[in-house]
Amino acid sequence: MSLQESIKRILREERESKVDALKSMISSLGLAKASKLVGGVSNLIKILYNGDKIEFSKDLKIPLIYNSSDGMAMYIHDVLVEELGLNSSKRGLRTNEKELGDFVYGTKDNMPYKFTGYLMPTVINEQNYWKVVGIGGSYGFGYGFISKKETLGKRNRQQIFKQIIDKYNLQQYL
Repeated sequence: MSLQESIKRILREERESKVDALKSMISSLGLAKASKLVGGVSNLIKILYNGDKIEFSKDLKIPLIYNSSDGMAMYIHDVLVEELGLNSSKRGLRTNEKELGDFVYGTKDNMPYKFTGYLMPTVINEQNYWKVVGIGGSYGFGYGFISKKETLGKRNRQQIFKQIIDKYNLQQYL
């Protein structure tokens, strides 16, 4: 065996042992604590899955994008939001929101309404997600100050969610 082959074998074995150790930490400590030890979920994905977010999602059964069971809310995993490079909101309502941009909703036959979408951070099952929220005129969803009668319905929300997925090319993560 040549020196170069020996070095490659040693490096491969070293990487495999790191991967095994990290997987062991995930099973014993949980994903949240294990990812903190390696500098965050993004680093964990780089180490274990060579940066493949889809493989991470499949292996650990963590959805990167999902709608709530009633279809009224959409959540995007923090790893994807980091990759999108969204600007922080300048509205002043919440300083930790991210801007998604403007979208439209409404029926085919009538004039469409404008909706301004934002992402608000939340934690679900020890994972950092961002919930889609926003307002359009006096209607919206996701905020506590919007009264029930001024909340957009499921059909309008689904229109907005589809536009977000299309705008940011997120189909592969569903």
